[in-house]
Amino acid sequence: MNFNYSLLFFIIDILSYVSCERLHKQIYSSIEGGAACFRRLNGTHQVGCSSSDKGAVGVVALIRDVSDAQWLTQNATAGPYMAVVGTSLFYDVMDLLLDQPQNVAGVLVFDNATLGTSSFTQDSKCPNEYSSGPGSQCSSISKDNKVWNEKGTDLLRKNIPFPIFFLPESRYEEITKIEGCYERYNLDRSNQKNMPLCSIQLHSFMFAAVNSAVCLRRSATTVLLTPTKVCDPLGDNNVYYSLFPRGKGLESKTKPVILVTARIDSASLFDGVSPGAASSVVGMVTLITAATSLAQMIPLKDANLYDRNVLWTLFNGETFDYIGSQRVAYDISRGAWPPSAPLSPSDIPLHIELGQIGGSLMLNKDNESWPFYAYTPDDISKVTQILEELNSNLGVHKMTLSPVFTDNLPPSSLHSFRRILKNVTESGSLTEVLLTDFNEKFTNMFYNSALDDYHNIGFLYHNISIGSDGKFIPTDELILNGTMKKTEIQVKIAQFATAVARTLYKEVVGNPYAGSVTASAHLVDEMLYCFLRSQACRLLLAADYGSSGSGGRDERLPEQPAPLYVGVAAWSGTAPVFAGHLLALLTGDHLAVNRTKCDALTDPNYSYYWLKGWNHTGVCIQTTMNFSQAVSPAFITPDYDFTSGTYSTWTESVWLSMWARVFVSAGGGGARAAAAGGAAATLLAAALTAWLRRHAAAVFSAPSTQVLHDASSAAGILRTVNC
Repeated sequence: MNFNYSLLFFIIDILSYVSCERLHKQIYSSIEGGAACFRRLNGTHQVGCSSSDKGAVGVVALIRDVSDAQWLTQNATAGPYMAVVGTSLFYDVMDLLLDQPQNVAGVLVFDNATLGTSSFTQDSKCPNEYSSGPGSQCSSISKDNKVWNEKGTDLLRKNIPFPIFFLPESRYEEITKIEGCYERYNLDRSNQKNMPLCSIQLHSFMFAAVNSAVCLRRSATTVLLTPTKVCDPLGDNNVYYSLFPRGKGLESKTKPVILVTARIDSASLFDGVSPGAASSVVGMVTLITAATSLAQMIPLKDANLYDRNVLWTLFNGETFDYIGSQRVAYDISRGAWPPSAPLSPSDIPLHIELGQIGGSLMLNKDNESWPFYAYTPDDISKVTQILEELNSNLGVHKMTLSPVFTDNLPPSSLHSFRRILKNVTESGSLTEVLLTDFNEKFTNMFYNSALDDYHNIGFLYHNISIGSDGKFIPTDELILNGTMKKTEIQVKIAQFATAVARTLYKEVVGNPYAGSVTASAHLVDEMLYCFLRSQACRLLLAADYGSSGSGGRDERLPEQPAPLYVGVAAWSGTAPVFAGHLLALLTGDHLAVNRTKCDALTDPNYSYYWLKGWNHTGVCIQTTMNFSQAVSPAFITPDYDFTSGTYSTWTESVWLSMWARVFVSAGGGGARAAAAGGAAATLLAAALTAWLRRHAAAVFSAPSTQVLHDASSAAGILRTVNC
């Protein structure tokens, strides 16, 4: 009996020293830093990507030219294959892979700056084509009409039959790892069958399917009284700020309002990668900068002197059938926006949209010029005055403005107003102007893509410090002291914002601006850095919520740009919060009160925010800035017909995890050997079990009837092994 117990303890002690590292960690190598294509749905279709619930596995095939993709789809014998392709070839090979997907397990796309690419956009040739207003002529299926996004691949609107992952340039070492594995095992294409091969597994399983109506119905059902959500409506918040307060009972509430808008959001095929430099950021930064300048030109105390107000608005979700602007136009039509002091359509005589600007910055990087175009569907007589004023203000900085009188407007938020507020737009009582830096087709070859980053607009950060008073160095001074050049984009954007602010000044006051206020390229430099490079920047730190002692947060902001994808309505995004806080910080009144008193302020004409401020000790901001819902009317309309096409119906699938890994798959001989070994082990185990049954009495002694009273002896027997 003692011998048996000693043998048992010896075996347990040996096992306790065995490493507990799981075997798969020795087999698989994770591919870090990737972003997956995911599934979205609308009223009639599902689009995007999904793997199976176990992931997609394929043999690595490096695509170095189009002939490699042709070999993969037509001649490869060891498939399915995982195509590893650079962004420079993605445009050329995707149609081939989609046309013949039988041998394609998935695609891993990587960005390599040394190879470069002249275009990379997954939106359609006519973005938001089916939500366009009257007069739009763009058609992505007709070859006779001109298109706006000439290089568009429409992948954002296609149902892709395999998963796709994206690796940014910063993770190129992962591609080097895959190339080494490929060259060791897969290089001989003629001898791949039944051989050990370098392979990749991509996991991006999506729960939603079919269309938005189906997935929302499934999300509303329960299993054992537990809701099973499979998708969420897209949406977030819009941001608005008025030059003068428009609270209930104020005289300024009844003043006509000039609506000046831009968009916040961008998108791409891949989760978390939507930089939107030229697609949205330049327009958003221009709006915030111009609003800041106009607030300095016209003090709040002079509000009662003028008969017009300016309402600056940032729409969110515009990439997906104009979610934000549809909601605002819909709410205006029923007298519900802004919530505190609603407008009627007749209150808005003029709508100016800062559309997609920034695509031509690199085309004019060596000179001071920056050509703009003003699209308007209205009569020349209605817009001549404001266009001439804007052109005059731009001309001071060697910039030009060319009017384009047409109903065929480029993709823009104006389409929402032209559809939903059709009576006032067609009657001409609401004048509309769209400002862009392109004519006839986009100059931004990376529209709504992962590569529309700061490189696309030629942004170089100057890292100029900001004082505790929040003052920014004037543009002229920066040029004079050599800190910046007139050809730099910060200077051009500041000058454009100054021209917009001065044009609006004349619309409000009635006379040209004669003061010295100009937009600061220093402020533009900081904002571009915050939205395109890192949230851990001076400007956003000052605009962040106050310290945690008062309900805010103290953690450091991430050193990466804020995602500009609209996301789902159930979660508030970072970008609209920071955009709104910047408007409040830069245009609002800084009150000398503590947090407790700030929270107690209740003037209905203003909102109050406790932000960190320039010295990070906390400051109370009194502002007219506020947020409103950017959720499609389709999701608040009872019994809405999701196939009608009236409003945006986009939803996003739920998923649990996304990951990728590389490994060497067993060849045919190895697999057969493993099967034979498994069978032999099973037979041996069966034989050993039979032998133990027959000789159990000799091997296992009968248990002792002696009762252990010694606790230490019992503890020694009841030993556990933690692995």
